[in-house]
Amino acid sequence: MEKRKHPRLPVRNMLIDVSDGIGFCTGTVQDVSRVGLCLTDLAKRFGQDMDTYTAVASSGSEYFKFRVRPRWEQAGSVSKRMGVEITEPSGPWMDFVSRLEAKSRKREQQSR
Repeated sequence: MEKRKHPRLPVRNMLIDVSDGIGFCTGTVQDVSRVGLCLTDLAKRFGQDMDTYTAVASSGSEYFKFRVRPRWEQAGSVSKRMGVEITEPSGPWMDFVSRLEAKSRKREQQSR
């Protein structure tokens, strides 16, 4: 059963730099919502047993910095996927996601 309050929106060409305060790694953002991100291609050993991270997401010329809290992880043989919650989404982030939601609604209406 889906418990999400906000829909997940797929994104392309969005990178993420994540720091645990000791090191950092770069990954890819697969999808976003108003208060969360699905991160892929993260180093498998990065940030084990950490409660929060600092993350900087970049999409074209837009950059978003936030504190995130891990919610789930799926480890592969070399890399892992991680779902994170944005603890305090900024206004510019909310505007970015609102634009994505509007584009998604427009595509849905056109496909009907």
